[in-house]
Amino acid sequence: MHIGTVIKRIHPLTLMLWLGIILLSVALQWLQLVPDFRFDRHLIEAGQLFRLISANFVHLNTLHLLLNMLGLGLVLVFFSGHLKPLQWLILLLISSLAVTVGLYSFNPEIHRYVGLSGVLHGLFIVAAMVEIKRFPVSGWMLFVVLVAKLGWEQLNGAMPGSESMINGHVMVDSHLYGALSGMFYGLVLTRRSWLRLL
Repeated sequence: MHIGTVIKRIHPLTLMLWLGIILLSVALQWLQLVPDFRFDRHLIEAGQLFRLISANFVHLNTLHLLLNMLGLGLVLVFFSGHLKPLQWLILLLISSLAVTVGLYSFNPEIHRYVGLSGVLHGLFIVAAMVEIKRFPVSGWMLFVVLVAKLGWEQLNGAMPGSESMINGHVMVDSHLYGALSGMFYGLVLTRRSWLRLL
């Protein structure tokens, strides 16, 4: 299917949301404002709570940014129609806070964090759960792949090659926190369908 046709089917507000995130992330990187918006434990404790949200939209470097924007692009093209614009916005906020509050609360060794990958795991989990309702085979395949990836990361650390690719440490727990928040949100959205499976 032609990309133009796909984009035309996306709700205009959802498209604006995704493009807004992309433009914001690119601007923060280009203006070299990463230190001003990243997760910084000491500055959060000093009252800069905005970093709990903004940390998800700044990145280590250009390649890290491009990889995360590619992930967001996949959500945009393949799954944007799964939720209404407000539902996507709520999910973004919940996953953003789940990632940083999770790191703040359960990973005291982590003092700095940047990136959208934790939030992306939340988005993909919800996309898979809604996909299961519509197209069970592809939905379950995506869900199983995501859970297997999370399991690998918890047992073995970052996926092979991922740290060398971005030239930095991958915070695998951020993926877990994002995915768990997505699973919770997805269960709320699809609870009737899941209850029928029990």
